[in-house]
Amino acid sequence: MGNIIDYVNNFRYTFAEREFSEVDSLVLCQLSYLKMKNLIPGLEDGQDFVSFKEVAVREHEEQIFADERYREDNQKLVEAVLNSRRFAELKLNYYVDILDKEMEIQFSAVTCLPGKDAAGEQICYIVYRGTDENLVGWKEDFTLAFSEPVVGQLYAARYMRKAAGHLSGKFYLGGHSKGGNLAVFAAMSSSAVLQERIIQVFSHDGPGFKPQVLERYEYERIADKVNKILPGSSLVGMLLEHGDSYNVVESSSYGLWQHNPYTWVVDPEDGTFQHRENLKNGARLMDTAVTDWILSLDDEQVGRFSDVLFRVLGASEADNLIDFKNDWKKSLTGILQELKEMDEETKDETEEIIRELFEITGQMTKREIQSRIQEGILNMQEKFSRKKERKIKLGIDI
Repeated sequence: MGNIIDYVNNFRYTFAEREFSEVDSLVLCQLSYLKMKNLIPGLEDGQDFVSFKEVAVREHEEQIFADERYREDNQKLVEAVLNSRRFAELKLNYYVDILDKEMEIQFSAVTCLPGKDAAGEQICYIVYRGTDENLVGWKEDFTLAFSEPVVGQLYAARYMRKAAGHLSGKFYLGGHSKGGNLAVFAAMSSSAVLQERIIQVFSHDGPGFKPQVLERYEYERIADKVNKILPGSSLVGMLLEHGDSYNVVESSSYGLWQHNPYTWVVDPEDGTFQHRENLKNGARLMDTAVTDWILSLDDEQVGRFSDVLFRVLGASEADNLIDFKNDWKKSLTGILQELKEMDEETKDETEEIIRELFEITGQMTKREIQSRIQEGILNMQEKFSRKKERKIKLGIDI
């Protein structure tokens, strides 16, 4: 078994020989994390698609691998793609990359043509980038879980309408993490005509939506086209997830680290994820608790908590996670100073909101323990009953 890098290195079939899959989707989603601004035509440029081989040249390396979190794995993936028979024809266009600290937006999307299918038709895939290393994006992620809708989601819907207007025929769309949420929002908020052109929507560990958002945009219209894929210990993807219409894959890591696409287990020869029956019990418990906590807060509480949380992080004077990590002493000093200067009322409100989370988690844990005890008792009773039945059949005096 391997990961998406091993898959790209070893899967020798073209898209004409083996159809586009959920693993291909994750490969393109991870490529969207590359920093390719000014290397690919924009949405309004009116230029032709460019070959990925023209983009991923040596002189562009410092730019495209700027995200330190995935640098080493991204380099391996890009090398694999460049030498892959399956992705040899990959082309890109309509690149958008927006980072606005004042409006608290981190949005990026690109349209991919990975190759032609068995009928000779061009496969089209619109992909939204998930949260990158910028703190603005993490705050937007936080807001995304509580608000309805956020600016990034409206950008995603607009992008799909514009990009689809340049494309002929049907298309896929998707993303990893926040990108998966944006893809689903774009699909469910679009017109019926545009929805007919969507083949499938991939949400790779992307968070869900508040119930009122799903109702307002009539999610059911596109529900059967959504393929939501989660690792066994998903936290991000299970946020505000209200059903069980998702597929679970194995990960080579544990806990929150399973959110990293490079940990998802793939059979490189067969070209499929290694699936598991369901989420791990601990993950399901925490996901339910966090979702209940989110839904228990009103908009005013959410706004205050979000402002306080990211005001404290902003005091580190770091704009992104890389700077935060590289100069953690300075970052920590700024945070501690901000906490000291926080007024008592704000402290009390923040503590109350956090206390609510721990109370809900505690209640969930208690119910889970009781459920397991009850399940254990029933199993013991069932075993005893079977044993008793066997003894009766054998004529043993009981």
